[in-house]
Amino acid sequence: MQAFLANDSLRLQIFIMSANQFVHKAMDILVSAAIRGDLDPRRANAYIKEILHIILFYGQINRPKVDPEEILQESNHQLSARYSDVFEMSCTHIPKRPPFTVLLNAIVDIVRTRHEDYVLPCLLSTINDMEVPNGNTICRNIFVSTVINLCYFSDQCMRSRTPNYFGASVSCRGARQRKIMIDILCYHTWHRDISWAVCVANQYNENAIEFPPRVRSMAFNIYTNGQRTQANQRVDNSLARFRGRRVPRFLEIASQFGSLVPRAPCERCFEMFPNIQFYPFPQAHEHAHWEYGNCAECESLSQLLKSHEQIVTRLHRNQFQIGRDDLINAKNRRLEQNLQQLEFRFRGVVPFEGNQL
Repeated sequence: MQAFLANDSLRLQIFIMSANQFVHKAMDILVSAAIRGDLDPRRANAYIKEILHIILFYGQINRPKVDPEEILQESNHQLSARYSDVFEMSCTHIPKRPPFTVLLNAIVDIVRTRHEDYVLPCLLSTINDMEVPNGNTICRNIFVSTVINLCYFSDQCMRSRTPNYFGASVSCRGARQRKIMIDILCYHTWHRDISWAVCVANQYNENAIEFPPRVRSMAFNIYTNGQRTQANQRVDNSLARFRGRRVPRFLEIASQFGSLVPRAPCERCFEMFPNIQFYPFPQAHEHAHWEYGNCAECESLSQLLKSHEQIVTRLHRNQFQIGRDDLINAKNRRLEQNLQQLEFRFRGVVPFEGNQL
């Protein structure tokens, strides 16, 4: 019993330290970018509001619940005075996406390009500062995603390709809490076709949509500096794939800050999106113990569809007995049930908008 209490206490400490580090490091990055002129101050402020709201919301649905003053500590009074409405809405409004996805979106804005050579190294250098102490070691921040994905569409007829669209796996601790975030993404955030693909896979174990040819997807495990020893062998194995060929520049740059290890899609993603050109192509599917919708591929593909209507018009949609709206609405019902069980006093399921205050 004492060992259980000790582990439970350690998990709570890591939650609080991770939340504190994520909020303050993200604020440092965004404020610095605004001062340098790399990011519009209004956008920086909207990102800060959104990240602060999400982290405080996570505290409200954590068990045990973690109040803002525990997360923010000495900066609580200053932030609550400046963002009073955000504090209030963290108890009544749900977020629209995980905090790491917001940070990733902000970094793309800051570097002003979607080229992986610039986005991925900047992301790695950022999250190293978010690591938290765990006894005599350092562990990754629990709000930092473990996988990042990029995708793009290459149009052979027009000899052009879209920019990269980035996504991250769902960064949320706790089984019920993770379901809440996946349901929020499905019902409120993702492109409707991606939401439907997740719902159909969950209901039927089949794919709902088929993309046109030449949609390409590449995923990476993210290892921070504190995990470098753990990652070394996997990095070596990954770089061995390029023997005799040029190693992508962003992989060389990223090694200065941490490690990015290319990874094949898990069986969940391969079932949902069977005709996408994945790199690396899976030799054997990784068995997924997580729920459909947890993976970074969903977010990046959703962004691709939201940005390019011509791809949406070329999707092939399979037919099922249960309609699309019925399946997606079931996600909202499960969302409400889980929020009620965690005693979150929501005013309906109303998403928070970072720029609405």
